[in-house]
Amino acid sequence: MSAPIKVGIVGCGSISWEHVRRLSLLGKDEAHISALCDIDRQRAEKLAEYVNIYRNIAPKPLGPDNIFEDYDDMLEESDLNAVIICTPHALHYEQTIKAFRRNLHVLVEKPMAVSVKEAEEMVKEAASRKLVLTVGYQRHCQPEYYYARKKILSGELGEPHIIVGWLVQNLVAAGRFYLDPKMSGGGQIKASGTHLIDAILWITDLEPVRVKALMDRAGLPADIYAVLAVELSNGALASIAISGGHTRPHTGVTDEVRVWCSKGAIHIVDGSVYVEDSQSNITKIDRGMLPRPSPNPDVNFIRTILGKEENLIPGICGLRATKLEEMAYMDVGQPIPSKLKR
Repeated sequence: MSAPIKVGIVGCGSISWEHVRRLSLLGKDEAHISALCDIDRQRAEKLAEYVNIYRNIAPKPLGPDNIFEDYDDMLEESDLNAVIICTPHALHYEQTIKAFRRNLHVLVEKPMAVSVKEAEEMVKEAASRKLVLTVGYQRHCQPEYYYARKKILSGELGEPHIIVGWLVQNLVAAGRFYLDPKMSGGGQIKASGTHLIDAILWITDLEPVRVKALMDRAGLPADIYAVLAVELSNGALASIAISGGHTRPHTGVTDEVRVWCSKGAIHIVDGSVYVEDSQSNITKIDRGMLPRPSPNPDVNFIRTILGKEENLIPGICGLRATKLEEMAYMDVGQPIPSKLKR
């Protein structure tokens, strides 16, 4: 497809501003934002003001004719090649399928879907129409995770045997629809925990086989704390701890992933990556020596459509993460316990 790619954004809340910033890193004629949609028109109007700062992605300033309150109207009345979906999780499936049926490429925020059935249909529809489906997992574009994946898949460290990952955040500070299971599909596992789950599956290129789960809501409507024991497709075991109960007053995420293999290990800690050999010698990899994948999911999405890059975050990644998440919720059962107090 020739440039520029004409993009519509649906859902103009806080994360959409980050998508605009990411798109602003594109070259002058790679993509133009052509339409914005939100049920709250004022939110879309505020985002339009931000979009109009960047002449490379908005050479013609967005005006009232580019703003919609109804997603169907945006699809019907706008000349688009692609859609970026930034709405609550429970809306992702329907909005993605509608875009595909108009032959539009889709970048959908994480989690891709709230059920395996939805995720499978999204992947199938994209493949049958030869459309790009990208999921908003930015760790695929981070040098330390990209390096870890290449290192593990090279076989240098042997087969992954034991994986430990943890993630903490204040989900209550994030608020909004995240604490409404009907809109979010779950709690912290679906909010930010899905990033950790995806990262573990992606850097090892493994699938979940069995999950044992413990969770607690801590008096809230959805899971805040979760500890998952996971068997992966090569027999490796993973321990995943996810917390939305951090007390700090912001929504920042801290996480860590460590993978011990049959011939060594790799550790991703505080934005750095360390390689451990069979003699327990640990080497910190100089950041300047790390590979530089695409700068972010949005740039990669557009350049995949243009044939300039490979899709670093295809729908299969969202499907695998959704599968593990669904297995965890099925194992813990309903209602999720609420024994802890905040």
